[in-house]
Amino acid sequence: MRKTEMKENRKSEKIVAMNPMGYPPTITQLEMAPRLDSLDGKTVYLVDVRFDDGDILLQQMQIWFTEHKPKVKTVFVRKSGVYTQDDAKLFQEIKEKADAVILGIGH
Repeated sequence: MRKTEMKENRKSEKIVAMNPMGYPPTITQLEMAPRLDSLDGKTVYLVDVRFDDGDILLQQMQIWFTEHKPKVKTVFVRKSGVYTQDDAKLFQEIKEKADAVILGIGH
């Protein structure tokens, strides 16, 4: 192929680019739960949502609670599936048994 033919072919080629921003979901503002006066005697669920080392962060938090807040019961759990999927069974357990929840998103 000659140089002029190559130049003509390049002019007719199209490049398709994808938007790296994607399409974020609509966010609905919800009310926060009322703040607890104290965590003493309460159960705090530490929920690993399976996102980039969140489990490591939460396990370190559990150690901290054990050392610094021994009156707080912590329960470390892993959400089933990936972080974008619902885990109705786990969230029902949390509603029934937890006084507070920390969702861990690490990195």
